[in-house]
Amino acid sequence: MDFFKQTDLPGIGKRFTMKLASGQIVSVIIHHSGKREIYVLDSDGDVECTLTLTDEEAREMGMVLAGAFYQPVAGDKMELLLKQMVMEWVELPPDSPLVGKTLAEADVRRKTGVIVIGVVRNNEMIPAPDPKSFVFQPGDIVIAVGNREQIDKFIKTFGKK
Repeated sequence: MDFFKQTDLPGIGKRFTMKLASGQIVSVIIHHSGKREIYVLDSDGDVECTLTLTDEEAREMGMVLAGAFYQPVAGDKMELLLKQMVMEWVELPPDSPLVGKTLAEADVRRKTGVIVIGVVRNNEMIPAPDPKSFVFQPGDIVIAVGNREQIDKFIKTFGKK
């Protein structure tokens, strides 16, 4: 099911539009520069509010919306999820095969099955590091999500706990 209508905006970027259950319409314009403009329109198409985000702000907001920091779940489902999903903070030693590489170069997801949702570097949180441009350094603390088997494989392959 396609929720978003995608439109190319030559010379600008792309627009993604979604009609919400409330009847409101949300339109997001992603500029080539990374800037995001968000428009909320009422059911008649009149603009109710606008918001502009930098690339970094948009990535952080995306993490929140995706539930990386908090995911409301009904009680019975929560118990099942907690039994299956593990979030681990893994420090990269200087000799880690991940040091000096990107997620894409190291092929972390295929090799271990984990999803890297963030990195702590010098006490600064870097949410959703870009798979093609973020380069790992010794001492980075990788926040990885997966099942216990996947996390154990990630630790064995790339880090120390």
